Amino acid sequence: MTHETDDPTTSMLIVVAAASRILQEEQPLVQRIHRLFGLLRLATRYRDGRLTCWLQSARPGATRQQIYSPESWAYPWDNSLTRSVALGGKTVTKTIALGNSRQTESLPVISAGYLGAPIFWGGRLWGILELRSDDQRRLDGRIGEVIESLKPQLAAAIAQEGARLPRLPTPRVAGETPLGLTLAPSLRQKIIALNEQLDRTLDLHELLGIILRRALEGSGAEAGAITLVDSERHELVLHLYEGYEAERTGAALPAMPRQRWSWDIGLAGQAVKTQRPLLVRDAGREPGLPPGMPFLAELAAPIIADDQVLAVLILHSRRANTFNEEVLAFIDALRERAGRPLARAAAYQVAYETSYHLGQVFSSLPIGLALIDLNGRVIRANPAWYHVWRLPEQSQRPSFFVGIDLVEHLLARLDNPFRLSEFCDLGQRAPDQVFETSLQLRQPYQALHVLSVPTRDSQQQLTGRLWVVSDRTRERESDRLKDEFIGIVSHELRTPLTSILGYTEILLNRQDLDETSQREFLTTVSNEAERLHKLVKDLLDVSRLEAGVVKLNRWAVRLGNIIEELTLQLHTQLVQHKLLIDMRPPLPPVFADRDKVKQIIFNLLSNAIKYSPEGTEIQLTVRYAEASDLPANHPPGQWMLIVVRDQGIGIAPEDQARLFERFQRVDNSNTRQKSGVGLGLYITRLLVELHGGRIWVQSTVGKGSSFSFTLPIWSAPRGELAGDEGGDRE
Repeated sequence: MTHETDDPTTSMLIVVAAASRILQEEQPLVQRIHRLFGLLRLATRYRDGRLTCWLQSARPGATRQQIYSPESWAYPWDNSLTRSVALGGKTVTKTIALGNSRQTESLPVISAGYLGAPIFWGGRLWGILELRSDDQRRLDGRIGEVIESLKPQLAAAIAQEGARLPRLPTPRVAGETPLGLTLAPSLRQKIIALNEQLDRTLDLHELLGIILRRALEGSGAEAGAITLVDSERHELVLHLYEGYEAERTGAALPAMPRQRWSWDIGLAGQAVKTQRPLLVRDAGREPGLPPGMPFLAELAAPIIADDQVLAVLILHSRRANTFNEEVLAFIDALRERAGRPLARAAAYQVAYETSYHLGQVFSSLPIGLALIDLNGRVIRANPAWYHVWRLPEQSQRPSFFVGIDLVEHLLARLDNPFRLSEFCDLGQRAPDQVFETSLQLRQPYQALHVLSVPTRDSQQQLTGRLWVVSDRTRERESDRLKDEFIGIVSHELRTPLTSILGYTEILLNRQDLDETSQREFLTTVSNEAERLHKLVKDLLDVSRLEAGVVKLNRWAVRLGNIIEELTLQLHTQLVQHKLLIDMRPPLPPVFADRDKVKQIIFNLLSNAIKYSPEGTEIQLTVRYAEASDLPANHPPGQWMLIVVRDQGIGIAPEDQARLFERFQRVDNSNTRQKSGVGLGLYITRLLVELHGGRIWVQSTVGKGSSFSFTLPIWSAPRGELAGDEGGDRE
């Protein structure tokens, strides 16, 4: 008689009642279970089922019987799932993977639903009822309630069948079973406690520590480790270890640095490739683990999720019989329980590290970046963003709107505030478009380029905009200097060339010039040619210094000899000035290139002469450098201080910061009258820094300037007379 009803509850009650009648009949157990499987199909369309039962309950010597549903699936059953359900003691419904990814030619890997229900009655385990389906949803809901209702009748039917068999002895230990399907209460409690810990832990390191500690506690092993699996490189990565002789703290330690080894070496690697726990006696040491006491047994248990080995649990023991059937069942249940949580924690770790690395890139980029919502509010910005706009940190401004707060902040520096305001409005009026603009700010001058692009979420919905702000002040300044340099060099080349060509033409065309006039004209040509030679030499020096091809021929150099030579060389230029030399011997030599030092001092003295009024004094001082003489960023050591002071026009503070850069000249009426391309002090700085020293300036407008630089003092090797007053050593 068939009962049909639209009420699901009534339907389930009908199935339970019919199943109870079947289980109470006197037919053989196999026939009753086959009929039960057929009846359960009325409640849910599962694919196949299996009942694993012990006819005298699960204990040593008990007869195990497995009864399969009439409808079978080609995929084999996973006995590790059966053990895990028995150990957990609760009905499990989950999604599993069927098939082997390494043997896809026979059966493809698919996702399936699984329901496993342990049949406990009277404090004993009588069996495990399992169902599989190609749709997990079919095993959710009321079918679990039906099976829960049938557990007493199933246990009674199994016990009734076992009553016909010879009586078994009482087990010595509560929970002792033939295949480790039930455990002592303490081990079952560890599994239950492990479930709770795994479900609430997302941190990968913490999760692995829990797994390792529970495995050591439950197995009785003296030492253990956990390795993560790098499938791309076919390697094992040691993450945690505990109990080895090299580690004495008694707590799980991270492996630092992380040890790696090929999974072709060692028992753990074999466990990865076979995807099964492996046990050996007289175990050797895994390649990446620290040396420890001699071990007699090693167990390597892979932790698997979705047919992929995520980690390997390695346990070592000094006792050969530590890993008995009960321990193996416990470890099997542990690794089965740990698979999904470990996959979740590993995915979280990857997401966290990716986010962390992207955050580092975001924060360290020198370009200003800001994420802005659809209302124009800054959600997140990197330090360069605040720096380029000269804004305070975000923590001081929790709500910052570019269209209001940014415009207000820059109002005094913008020539056209409406340009920025209009740019902000464009992003809100057309949120899916890309916009860019250029801004010029004053006090101080900045040339900025702003790019605004739309941002979207994973569903491709607009979420706001990304502003990319680059400071192009240096590029603009470089272009300006380049143009200025071309103009200056053109002028500096044209002036002497005009003189040379003019006087040469006179000498060629005028036959009536007396000897005095000819000599005067030739002297002018020679001076202008020398001026051209110096200009070309400076340009070549800059090119070689910037390319790093200038090599120093360093030795012990006496500055007194160089200064004496320069005094004679600059004699004609010093006619209108008074040179005072303050150099009190004995002074040790410096460790330097003689020609380069001569060029440095020559450049500074030439500048002092060029920019000082006639009749003023120029002072050259050479002495030991005291700590108070040196700037804050000066390198340590023993240094000679050389100072050139003049009573010239002086240099304004805003010009001092860029005085030693390329093509820089102080821009005033006095300097514009002097020839030069602005390379002398730049070359001087490069030469000083090539020696390891530093150069700096102190100046007051209208009172003069003081240029100071340092050179390292020669440290004489043992046996040489450092105080020898002889000449330079070449």
